Amino acid sequence: HRRADDEPRLSLTMARRRPTAYVAHPAQNALFAMPDLPTPAAPRRLFTALFPPPEACAAIDAERQRWPGLPRRLHPVLGRMHLTLQFFNQVDAPHERDRLAALQTLRFDPFEITLTQAELWRAPSGVIAVLVPEHTPELAALHRATAQLARQAGLPAASNGFKPHLTTLRHAERTTLAPLTEPIRWTVRQVDLIWSDLKAQPPQYHRLGQFGRRAP
Repeated sequence: HRRADDEPRLSLTMARRRPTAYVAHPAQNALFAMPDLPTPAAPRRLFTALFPPPEACAAIDAERQRWPGLPRRLHPVLGRMHLTLQFFNQVDAPHERDRLAALQTLRFDPFEITLTQAELWRAPSGVIAVLVPEHTPELAALHRATAQLARQAGLPAASNGFKPHLTTLRHAERTTLAPLTEPIRWTVRQVDLIWSDLKAQPPQYHRLGQFGRRAP
């Protein structure tokens, strides 16, 4: 059994520098609008997540293209695929500022995520196909740390019951899954805070910051 002292440690010392600027890869340019976003006048849908790089997204797409019974349109599109750590449906401006400030203290060493299994889950919106990563203490520790920082900002976040997954396909009622041809891996180096803007046409993700990188 692994003792608590054996778990990876996440440094939560306060950072004095601003979050690292993000440079979008081509698949995400149309998905992540990054203007000078105004202070929100109404509560916003926010989530913290881990986004795979383009090569991992391409491997995920290649796997789902092999499945019989796909819907006519494949959602999510590649640039929106992510593994959610926490989601909050309605966050007002003061709590959003506190969430941003708390996340600036997050520091962790890079670690690898390995997606190993495809599963069908029943969600409120219908059946979805997900890819499930193998359990690692690093991912569990990162989830606990970001949940703790959410509570520090006054947002409800559970530390228990975390079921990490990456949604690969929505409207998968007629889809038959196949085992992955090989595990899909990528290295996690930062956590993204995203505003999910459903009122935009088309709906968009706005990246509010990236957190967790250690100073070089």
